[in-house]
Amino acid sequence: MVKAVSFDVWGTLLDLDRTLRETSRVIAGELGQPFDGVYQRVLEAHEEARRMRRRALIPGNETVKAGQEILARKLGVEVREVEGLIHRAFLKVDPREITYSDVPGTLEELSRRGLRIAVAGNVLFWPSSYTWMLLEKGGLTRFVEVKLFSDETGFNKPDRGFFLTLLEKLGLEPGEVAHVGDNVIEDVGGPMSVGMKAVLVKRDLKVVATFNLLGVAVVYSLTQLPSVLNLI
Repeated sequence: MVKAVSFDVWGTLLDLDRTLRETSRVIAGELGQPFDGVYQRVLEAHEEARRMRRRALIPGNETVKAGQEILARKLGVEVREVEGLIHRAFLKVDPREITYSDVPGTLEELSRRGLRIAVAGNVLFWPSSYTWMLLEKGGLTRFVEVKLFSDETGFNKPDRGFFLTLLEKLGLEPGEVAHVGDNVIEDVGGPMSVGMKAVLVKRDLKVVATFNLLGVAVVYSLTQLPSVLNLI
């Protein structure tokens, strides 16, 4: 029986694409450069940093530093300048504009049903404190009992160490926790490696499927989550 649900943040609760676009807009304005060129370089840096993180070349608590070094190189600026640019960009991001519409109602419904809620995410260009700030401004942290980010634990998803740490913080057995996220490797493979249940969110597929034997489900809206949790 599922007693707790952990959520990935970017691409699951908050729209990463819109955030990168808005961040690029602020950076372009401050650097006095065309938006399209800056946005393209930000996307390239993001992909390069993600590949590095995926290959486990850097521990979780060094990911932001490495990610900002890649971004600085792509933008042709100093790392300390990137830190300031990201900080100022995040002050201008409106969390209401980047929160998926199915998130608040789903979190409220899960809480109403007595399920404990956690957030469990990786970092890349900015520290988890920035992500938590957006969740807080968006009114979502009131539902969250436990939070775990890779720059806090030193493990990047899908590392088993990340999810074992999450289970320890929750004080629950693997089969009592379902992790929800948009990435097959990080949010399905990772939790399954320690015996947790997993729900993949693919908003563009319009598919709902459950695999009870595996403890896995696929949904295209978080509003479907309360129903599928009973089936895995």
